[in-house]
Amino acid sequence: MEENGVLTETEEKNGGPLSEADGETAADAANQVTIPVKFNKEVRNLTAGEAATLAQKGMKFEMIENDFCKLRDLANKQKMSVPEYIKSLEKRETQARREELLAECGGNEKLADRVLELENGERTEEGLDELREYFPTVKSLDDLPRAVVESARLKGENLLNSYLRYRIVRKRQTEKEALAEQNAEQSSVGSQKSAAGSGDDAFLKALWGR
Repeated sequence: MEENGVLTETEEKNGGPLSEADGETAADAANQVTIPVKFNKEVRNLTAGEAATLAQKGMKFEMIENDFCKLRDLANKQKMSVPEYIKSLEKRETQARREELLAECGGNEKLADRVLELENGERTEEGLDELREYFPTVKSLDDLPRAVVESARLKGENLLNSYLRYRIVRKRQTEKEALAEQNAEQSSVGSQKSAAGSGDDAFLKALWGR
């Protein structure tokens, strides 16, 4: 800044008065401190923000370090890495669950594998993007009736088709119940609650042709 027509020493070095933008740039440069960190035989120069983030992750790791060490010891006994050991545990658990489902399904391997696929959450989001195009308020599967999601999974049906069918069945069921209540002059809270639950049952019966 020029004071009383005289340039400061810094301004003289820069050939004139510093603008506000130049001042901010100089301050940012001064605050841009890097911290060299060596990890896995590699040195990285981290900013203060990056270093703080990694420090937080390190503190979180300290909370589970003992459990991780135990897991690593178990993996070493099997001559595996930790990821390999975890994968082997998942595979063993999946096989055990498949055998249980196979017994429950009367030996039907196709049905057992289908149920196992659903339990593992595979293809959970299939068709959700298409459904959102027509129903933007649906953000996730949790926003849909459970009957819709389960029927779509079990029958391999598109989520949008399943939801549209559900809405049609619910509308018909609601109209039928409203007419019955009007004829019987029933408007109790109990009848309304039973009506809310019966819609899913009606949908599932219509879906499976029952």
